[in-house]
Formats: sequence, structure tokens, C-alpha cells
Amino acid sequence: MTKRALSRKHIVTKSAEMFRHRSFTEVSMRDIARALNVKAASLYNHISSKQEILELIIFDLVEIFITRITNTQNKNIDIESKLIEIIQTHIDIAINQPNAFATLNNDWKYLADEKKQVFISRRIEYENKLKQIITEGQKNGAIRDQNPDIIIYMMLTSLRTLHLWYERQDQKQDTLMKQIPKMILYGVLP
Repeated sequence: MTKRALSRKHIVTKSAEMFRHRSFTEVSMRDIARALNVKAASLYNHISSKQEILELIIFDLVEIFITRITNTQNKNIDIESKLIEIIQTHIDIAINQPNAFATLNNDWKYLADEKKQVFISRRIEYENKLKQIITEGQKNGAIRDQNPDIIIYMMLTSLRTLHLWYERQDQKQDTLMKQIPKMILYGVLP
């Protein structure tokens, strides 16, 4: 890669790929520079540290998730449609941004303490928005009266590793967008 072609975006994209396959702790700035075919010093013209790269990857996705759930929450659609849309957001990101998605799920714990607290706060904000949707659905009879925290746990954990499964399968994204929400919301029994 030439100096002219090197950008923050290229650095972040390559880093996310490397973090996904090797883990944040096992990748150095030299490794990233080598993968981009530049000197490590060149990276510092664009990025201050590996920690900054991690923050950029994670908080970019956090903002996407928060924006999308807020938009979904504010739509004048039924609860089932809202839940389907939320599940489809996870599918979309897992399939189209698998490296960043994996970094978010696996490496958030390596954020610096202050940023880790911000991340946890944003994750709680997301889960609270989802819980509001679920409890609204329970109040109007659209969702069974089950513990909302367990519902959230089951939904989110079933989507967390989708990027791993998807890359080994011969599945079309539109098939997953239709079938996974049905499986999560209705189960497998007829």
C-alpha cells in the first residue's frame, strides 16, 4: 500500500480483520503495518495507538446499533415487526461487517477502563431499549409473559456468533433475514 492510499479507514479495516483472527492482544502495530505493507511509523500519522483503533472499531458499531434500535423503537409498527427489524440489524451487521462484529463481541474487554465503562453504559442503553419494546409487547399481549431479561439474553446470544457460522455456510443473506427472526421469535415447534 502506498503512503497516499493509507488512510484511517484502511488501518481500521485491516486491524479489525487481524483482531478477529488473532485477537486484539496478539496483534501489534508492527503486525498491522506489515499487513498494510507500510512502516509502523507511517501508521502513527493516522492513528495514535492500537487502543484508538479498537475504540474506532467498537464505537462505530455501537453507534450503528443504538441508532438503529432507536429508529425501530420510534416507528409506528407492531411489536413483532420491531423485533424482526432488530434481529435483522444484527444479521446485517454480522454478515456485512464480520470483522468489526467479532471485535465488538470479543475484544471490548480490552478497552481502556474509561472507554470500557462507556461501552458498558451504551450496551445497557441498548438492552434497556430492547427491554422497553419487549415489555410493551407483554403489556399488549403480543409477547408471552416471560422474564424480559431472559428473552433478551436468548435473542442476543443466538445472534452473537452468527458471523462464525455464516462464513462456513452456503446461505443467502435474504434467507437468513427471513428465517432467523422466525426461529428466534417462534422456535422450532409447529
